[in-house]
Amino acid sequence: MRRRDFLAAGAAGLGTTALAGCTTTKATTAPVIPGAPADALVQPIDAPMAPIKSSMDRVTRTIVGLRPFRIPGPRLETVKIGSKDVVHNYGHGGGGVSLSWGVAELAVSKIKEFGRRDIAVLGSGAIGLSTALDLQRSGADVTIYAKDFPPYTTSNVAGAMWHPVTLFERDQVSEETLTMLDIASRIAFSRFIRYANDPKYGIYWIRQFSLSDREMNTRYPYVGGDDLYPGMRRNYQNGPFGFKYYDAYYTLMIDSDIYMRALVNDFLSNGGKMVSQTFETEADLQSLPQTSIVNCMGLGSGKVFGDETVTPIRGQLSFLLPQNNIDYGYAGGFGERGTLYSFPRKTGILLGGSGDKGDWDMTPRQSEVERMVEGHAWLASRLT
Repeated sequence: MRRRDFLAAGAAGLGTTALAGCTTTKATTAPVIPGAPADALVQPIDAPMAPIKSSMDRVTRTIVGLRPFRIPGPRLETVKIGSKDVVHNYGHGGGGVSLSWGVAELAVSKIKEFGRRDIAVLGSGAIGLSTALDLQRSGADVTIYAKDFPPYTTSNVAGAMWHPVTLFERDQVSEETLTMLDIASRIAFSRFIRYANDPKYGIYWIRQFSLSDREMNTRYPYVGGDDLYPGMRRNYQNGPFGFKYYDAYYTLMIDSDIYMRALVNDFLSNGGKMVSQTFETEADLQSLPQTSIVNCMGLGSGKVFGDETVTPIRGQLSFLLPQNNIDYGYAGGFGERGTLYSFPRKTGILLGGSGDKGDWDMTPRQSEVERMVEGHAWLASRLT
C-alpha cells in the first residue's frame, strides 16, 4: 500500500474527527479561562488570546536537553547480537514523546515474535516506558535497564506538545521510514487522546499556531496526515500576532514532568523492575539474563551500537510563572529574533526555540534565556 493510500484508509479506521465550534468572528477582549489548561475547555481557533507575561523576573527555571536525532529517521528493526534478539527503537529526534505509544506498539509486535516472556528494555524515557508498559499488557515480565530514570531523562526535558517534529533529513529518509512514522503517529495519537484532561497524566487540549510573514509550505502533510490535527487550517492569511500567514490546529499538551511520573508509577505497580546499568558496547548486552531486548536508549544507541547517523540537537527551555488564561501555543522563525515557541503547562509557561545540532553542552546559556524572554515579550506585545 502506498503511503498516500494508507493515510486515506487510516483516517477512516481511527475515526478522528475535527473539533466543531470554530468561528471566524473575532472578539475584542481576551477572556479569562477558569482553570485552564487543566479544565476541558477548548476555545475556538479565532478566540482572542491573552498575552503571555514574559519577563526575566517571572522565569522560574531553565533546563537543557539533547534530542536524539538520527539523520535518516528513527530506527525500528530487529537484529541479532550474539545470543540476543534485539529490536532497535531509537533516534526519534524531537518527536519521541509524541511518537512513543506508536513506535512502542510496533516494537512490541516485533519482539513478541520470539515468544519469550522475560524481556529487557534499555532506556527509561517515554519510548522505553511506553514499550515496557505495552509489553506488560501483553503478559511479559519486563525489566528496564538505564543509566538515568525520570525525572532525569531527555523526555523530562521535552517540549512535548503532540506533533512529531525534527525526525529526519528530508533527503536522507526512506519511503519505508515515512510510512512507519505515519502508522506510529496514528497509533500514538489514538492512545494519547484517551489520557486527555486526566490530571494524573497531565495531558490536555490546546490550540496551536505556526506563524510566518511568508506563505506557509503545504507541499507535505503533517506527520501522520493532516486529519490527525483537529480543526486544521493551513496557510491561512491574517493570523494572530499580526503575521500574514499561519497554520492552526488543536492538539494535546503533554506536561512531561507529570506524565513521566505517571508512567513510572504505572510500570512499577504492574510489577516491573528498574535496574541502574550502563552499557559501553553492544558486547555488554551479553551480561543480561534476558534473551529478548528492546533498545530504546536514544542518544546512547549511537555509541553502544556504532550508529554514526545519531547526533544530538541541543534544546534549552525556560519556564515562566503559570497563567491560567493561556490556552494556546505557537511557533515560528522570526528573523533576527530566531526561532521561538511557547506552550502552556500547569507548572508554567514553557519558552523554547533553540535547536543546536551536534552540540553536547548541557550548561544553560544566559544569553539564550534573555533572547527567549525578550522574543516572547515582543510577540506578546503584538497582541495588545
